[in-house]
Amino acid sequence: MKYLAHTEDGKTVVKNEETCQTLKEHLENVARSAKEKAAVFNAGETAEIIGLLHDIGKYSIDFQRKIRGEIKSPAPHAMAGAKILEDKYDALSKYYGIVIASHHTGLSDWGNLSDRDNITYCGKFYNHKKTHLPFDSELSLCGNITHKKLKLQKNDKNIAAFQFAYYLRLLFSVLVDSDFTDTEEFCCGTKREINYPAAGELFNCLIKNMPHNNGSNINAIRADILKDCLISAEKPQGLFSLTVPTGGGKTLSSLAFALKHAANHGLRRVIYVIPYTSIIEQNADVIRSKIGAENVLEHHSGADGRDNNDRSRWASENWDIPVIITTNVQFFESLFSNKTTKVRKIHNIANSVIIFDEAQMLPADYLSPCMFAISELIENYGVTAVLCSATQPLVQKYTYEHIKSVEIANNPEDLYEKLKRVNFRFEGKKTDEEIVNDIKANSSALVIVNSRKHAFTLYCMARELLADERLFYLSTLLTPEHRSKKITQIKERLKQNLPVTVISTQLIEAGVDVDFPIVYRSIAGIDSIIQAGGRANREGNLKNIDGVPKLGEVIIFEPLGESGKIPRALAFNASAGKEAIDLLGKEAFGLKGIKKYFELIYSGLERDGKIDKKDIMNEFEMGYNEIVKMNFETVAKKFKLIENNTHNIVINAEPEAKTLIELLNKGHYSRSTLRKLQQYSVTVYDLEFEQLKRKNAVQEIEGIYILVTDSYYSFESGLDIFTDENKNAESFII
Repeated sequence: MKYLAHTEDGKTVVKNEETCQTLKEHLENVARSAKEKAAVFNAGETAEIIGLLHDIGKYSIDFQRKIRGEIKSPAPHAMAGAKILEDKYDALSKYYGIVIASHHTGLSDWGNLSDRDNITYCGKFYNHKKTHLPFDSELSLCGNITHKKLKLQKNDKNIAAFQFAYYLRLLFSVLVDSDFTDTEEFCCGTKREINYPAAGELFNCLIKNMPHNNGSNINAIRADILKDCLISAEKPQGLFSLTVPTGGGKTLSSLAFALKHAANHGLRRVIYVIPYTSIIEQNADVIRSKIGAENVLEHHSGADGRDNNDRSRWASENWDIPVIITTNVQFFESLFSNKTTKVRKIHNIANSVIIFDEAQMLPADYLSPCMFAISELIENYGVTAVLCSATQPLVQKYTYEHIKSVEIANNPEDLYEKLKRVNFRFEGKKTDEEIVNDIKANSSALVIVNSRKHAFTLYCMARELLADERLFYLSTLLTPEHRSKKITQIKERLKQNLPVTVISTQLIEAGVDVDFPIVYRSIAGIDSIIQAGGRANREGNLKNIDGVPKLGEVIIFEPLGESGKIPRALAFNASAGKEAIDLLGKEAFGLKGIKKYFELIYSGLERDGKIDKKDIMNEFEMGYNEIVKMNFETVAKKFKLIENNTHNIVINAEPEAKTLIELLNKGHYSRSTLRKLQQYSVTVYDLEFEQLKRKNAVQEIEGIYILVTDSYYSFESGLDIFTDENKNAESFII
C-alpha cells in the first residue's frame, strides 16, 4: 500500500494517488524543518524526532481507508506518536508526548502522572489495544533524544516546572509551524522562500535615515540618548532598561540599540511590544519609513490588512520577519496560550531583542508570570529584553533572582533635568464647570480624564462655549479611522498656531505626539500624569512675549460630580498617585516620585494577592524528580488581559465600511475583510451593548455586530451610549 498524508487540495478524498503527498515525505519534511527551527535554541535533535513521529498514526489502516473515502468514521492519529515516544525513548522523553498528542487540538493539561487515563499521557485510543503501524519499511527511528540543558531555578518548584513547560511550549510551536507550513506548501503549491536583510543591514539603513540634528537643545539631548544606546548595544545579552523622559526620541533610539545589538550577537529579529493599539500605528509608520515597510509586521487585533499578500500573511502566522510591532495582549496571551494558531509563532521569539515600550503598562495583575516569562526567554532562549519607559516600573524583584537590569541611559537623573519642559501643579478638587471655564480661558488646551463618560460630559459642556472648529473629543467610542483623522486635524491646527481644545480619555497620553501649552489631567497614577505631561511643550518651543523660553503647564485636579467618578479599574492607581503627591509634592513628578509610586502600587498588589491574581504560577509544579503539574489549557483560560465582557460594533459610517459590510452580507468572510472592519469598530461593555440591542440599533451578521442607524454615532462625538438607561454605569474603556 502507498501510505498517504494529504490529498492535493487537503480537503477531498483521494482521486489520484500520484497527486497526493506521501506520508514518508510529509514526516521527513516536518522533521527536517523542526530540527532547523529548534536548533536556534539547541533542541534540534529532539524536535526532529518529534516531527518524525507526529503523524505516524496515519500509517494505520483506518486512516488510509478514510483518506481514500472508504470509511467516514474518525481515524484519530495524533496519539500514536506520543505512545511510541514513551515506549522507545528514555524516561524524560515521555513528557514530549504531550507535544505530539496535542498538535491538532492545542496543548492540554498534563495532570497528575498517576492518572493513567490522561489523554495526553497514554493516548485515548492506545490504552486498550495494540495497533501495529507498518512504518518500519519507510522510516528509521534511530538516534536518541538529546535533552536541552535548561538553567533551572531549582529552589522554586513552581518556577522549575514552569521552565520545563515553557520548553515543551516552544517544541510545540516548532512542530505546529513546521506541520502547517509543509501541509500548506503541498496543498497550495507554494514555497515560503523569503530572504530578509540581516540586522546589520537594517541598522545601517536606520542610521542613514535618522532625523537630522538641527542643533536645538532637545535634538542635542536626543542625539546623546542615541549615543548611549549605541554604546550599550555592545554589551552582553540580558535585561536592559531605557529610562528616558517623554519626547526623548526613545522609539528610534531603542530601535537603533536593538538592531545593533542583534547584529553584534547574531540575533534574528526585533519585537516591539506596545500597550495600546492607538500607539502602534504612529510608531509602526515611523519604523517603516526608516527601514522599509517590507521588513516590518504590524500584528494586533486592529491591523487593517493593508498588506494583504502571502508575504505579510505568512509573517503574521509565525513572525518570520525582521521587525514585529505588536501589543501586550497579543504578545503575552500568545506566550500563555495553548492554541496552535497563537503558539505557532513563539519559537521565533528565541534569539531576538524584545523592546517593551511604555514598560510601566506591563499588566500588573499578571506581573509575576509575565516577568517570569521574560526571564525565561532571557535565561534559556537567547533573548535580550529592554524595558523602555519615561516612568520605569520597579519590576526587578519579579525576575529570576540573578537577572539584573542594566540601564542604557548614561544619567537618567540628568536627562530628567535637561528635558524638563513643564511644571506640574496639583490644584485640588474641581467641578466640571470649573474645568470647562479654565480651558475656555486658554487659546489651546488638552484635558485628559479617566473615563469616556467624563470626557463626553465635558465635551458637551464645552460645546456650548467654544467654536466647533477648535473643539475635539477623543475616546474609543470613535472608530480608529475617525480618531486618526481627528488627531491629524489637531496636529495641523497646532502646527498653524490655531486655537485647539481637546477633551480626551487617556488614549492620547502615550504615543500620540501632540504639543500643547497646557494640559489638565484628572488625578491618576504618577506614570499617567507624567505621560500626560509629555503632551505639553513637547518640543520645548514655548516662549514668553520677550522670546525667553518658558515651561508648559500640567494642572492635576480631583474631579467632583458623578461623571468624574474614577472607575474602579483605575481607582487604586489614582489613590497611589495622590498619596505620592501628598508625600512628595512637586518631587512626585521626578524619578523619586516614580520610585515611590511603584513601591506603593506593587506593595498594595502583593498585599491583596494581585501580582498573580489568577494563580498562574500555581498551575506548574515540580514533584520529587518529576513534574506533577503543567496545566497548559487551564492557564490559557485564566490568562486573559482583556476579559470577555465587551463587544465590538462596526460603525456603518464610511464608504469603505459600507462596502465591507456588503461583502459580509454576501457571505465573504475573508481575513482581510474582518481586519479592515476593525478600523471602523468601537468596543462597548455588556450593559451598553444590551441597551443598543433593545433599541434595535445593531444588526448581527454571523456573529459580527453592525450599527444600523446614524442617530447613535457622529464623527464629532462618536457612539452615543450615555443615555438615561445607563447613566449610572461606569465606563472603563479609554
